[in-house]
Amino acid sequence: MRLWVALLIFSSVSVFAQSTDHLSTEEIKAAIDAKPGVGSVAIIDESMAASDCVTQAPSEVIYTPTGWLNALSVDARRQFLSFAPKPEDTGRNLTIISRGCVKGQTSYGPACASITRVVLLSDKAGTLKAEAALETPLSQVWQNVFGASAECSSLVSRFLMSDVQKVRNAKGEFLIATFNGAYLLKMYTVKQKHIKQLGM
Repeated sequence: MRLWVALLIFSSVSVFAQSTDHLSTEEIKAAIDAKPGVGSVAIIDESMAASDCVTQAPSEVIYTPTGWLNALSVDARRQFLSFAPKPEDTGRNLTIISRGCVKGQTSYGPACASITRVVLLSDKAGTLKAEAALETPLSQVWQNVFGASAECSSLVSRFLMSDVQKVRNAKGEFLIATFNGAYLLKMYTVKQKHIKQLGM
């Protein structure tokens, strides 16, 4: 599970930097010292991976506050860099990286789906919903063997944990809905097994 940390640039004046709801010094140290992958889970649309989206399958990678900090520190170590977390990275937020379908070989070149909005739902009817407090697009350019290219964006969304709690059902589960403009691309269910892996 590789995090595109090098591409993530967040504003220092974001709501997260201003929030007082941050991990403690002890929690930050524990997150950095934890084994790689703690507090994170990937949900991949395997059916699409085996059919149309062979270059990149639609997926959601979810990080708890501890998991996000752990991933950042692991990425820094891979690059032999020192790691000092920014205030916005120590907030108690659920971070989700959403990636869309990429078809590498079509008659007119590569095709990909951009993610422009992610919302959390309590059920498919959207009885309760949570909007991201901050969204950052990650632009990618895809090219096939014939030189044709296409540019699409994934999306990094941060949700306040207090908002996440509001949309969880009696089992603790919730849905992730991804959009391209007004078009609903896909809904993912964050199941109990995912919740357990995240430690939520």
